[in-house]
Amino acid sequence: MKNLILVFIVLFSNLIFSQEKSTKKLESPIDFPILLSGNFGELRSSGFHSGIDIKTKGKEGIDIRAIDAGYVSRVQVSTSGFGKVVYIDHGNNLTTVYAHLSKFSDKIEKIINKLQYKMKKYEVRKFFRPDELKIEKKEIIGLSGNTGSSFGPHLHFEIRKTNEELPINPLFYNFDVIDTIRPYLKNFFLYGIKNGLLRKKQLKLLKINDSTFTANTIKTTDTIGFGVVSYDRQNKTNNIFGNYKYSLFKNDSLKFELIFDSFTFSEKPYQKKYIDNEYYVLKKSRIVKLFGGKNNSLSFVKGKNEGLIINKGDKHNITVKLSDYDNNNTYINLKIIGDSTNFKYDKQVETPFNKLIDFNKKYNFSYNGHELIIEKNTFDRKSKILHKFQNDTLFAYNPFLIAWKNFEIKYPTDGLNDRQYLARINYDGSKNFVTNSIKDGYYQFKTKTTGKFFIDIDSLPPTVIRNKRINYKNQIQYYINDKETGIKNYRGKINDQWALFEYEPKLKKIFFKNDTLIKPNKINKVEIYVEDLVGNSTSVIDSLLF
Repeated sequence: MKNLILVFIVLFSNLIFSQEKSTKKLESPIDFPILLSGNFGELRSSGFHSGIDIKTKGKEGIDIRAIDAGYVSRVQVSTSGFGKVVYIDHGNNLTTVYAHLSKFSDKIEKIINKLQYKMKKYEVRKFFRPDELKIEKKEIIGLSGNTGSSFGPHLHFEIRKTNEELPINPLFYNFDVIDTIRPYLKNFFLYGIKNGLLRKKQLKLLKINDSTFTANTIKTTDTIGFGVVSYDRQNKTNNIFGNYKYSLFKNDSLKFELIFDSFTFSEKPYQKKYIDNEYYVLKKSRIVKLFGGKNNSLSFVKGKNEGLIINKGDKHNITVKLSDYDNNNTYINLKIIGDSTNFKYDKQVETPFNKLIDFNKKYNFSYNGHELIIEKNTFDRKSKILHKFQNDTLFAYNPFLIAWKNFEIKYPTDGLNDRQYLARINYDGSKNFVTNSIKDGYYQFKTKTTGKFFIDIDSLPPTVIRNKRINYKNQIQYYINDKETGIKNYRGKINDQWALFEYEPKLKKIFFKNDTLIKPNKINKVEIYVEDLVGNSTSVIDSLLF
């Protein structure tokens, strides 16, 4: 019942959003005109983008301001995700989120530093009461940065409905973002849908004018769907963005629509239902499928189009409309005729397999003492998988498969070397650490990622190198790296006391900002300890004169 109420709230909110923008204009979080590098709802590997990415002139250290008065409800520091992030509750059922900061404002920084030293941890999270940390409109709450899962300085900014933790499109609140450019159409595909399996064909497009494309008439009696590769652009920036809305019309009647006004966090991963994962793995480009969603109750989807049934003798006019938030539109028009002519699809990518998985059934495969357990509804279509054991490697493999539940693997251990672990080889040849935890003589783990699994050994300790290019009297920096399994934890001490070394994994760097632990005009003992995922460790001790 609770989920139904939440869906109703989102659907009602979407109806309001789609009719008109908010009458309220909030303050900007930056002191110069807003340019975006990412928009709301665009497709990311982690799911739909739940905010907008605001450019900060390519710099860290730009002032970030609260868009309205309120109180700080949460602050978090992480080496992944949002990095350093501030949440502000504005008391009107709106919460704003400011992520990837390099530094908090002094009054926030003081509280978080105290907590970090108390817990002896860099990664911390703190919640605040409404009367604890008040914030004024336009008050600086931090400085722009590149922390967490960010690949360049910018501000990730969100607006959420507080009570429902519901992200909504920030452009609804009239931020001045100029966009007069239509969505760009790159590729257009027709899918044949049969018994849960898909075939596709790229259709040749003919440009009619700046806003309209067409394709040759399609003759088929298959059940069909359509997919597009498309993106949007905005004025004064070279970045590419996701589209705000994808609409499919049959004979002028709306049959299916994806619209990104809002979505729940539980819905965020479901972008995968509308992406051709095979094409993405092969081309690193996303086809958005304008069909799917069996028994769909997702708030960002209108219609339950599982494919258009084309009967012999049918004549249909199809229109696909691609829209951005400012209602710049691009159209694709074509005709479908119900004809039994054998329509030819593009050649399919052949993947080796020996198991055909019916998503309605549970499977427990055993091969040479290795087990693969797949629960019902792990996949949402009939799926192919290669399961075998060859050359000390267990194959539970189909690189194009999307799993909605974890499947389980039990892999017998090979001896008791305390530095061995289970590894996975991916489609691109990269290797990942999976686990070194043993239970009842097996590596037992659950995952949504297929691959080729084997036992490997990591006997190499991490490396720790002080950055001598920077004056240690300003900041102490070390590069830490582990080439095999990765860093599990690290610890820094100054004069035998725990010291707050911040960590940026993507830069493979830890750094200390020289606080009160440093004794001026004396030699200071700096100790760094780093451990990898199987227990190899390295310790370095430096004596530095300040």
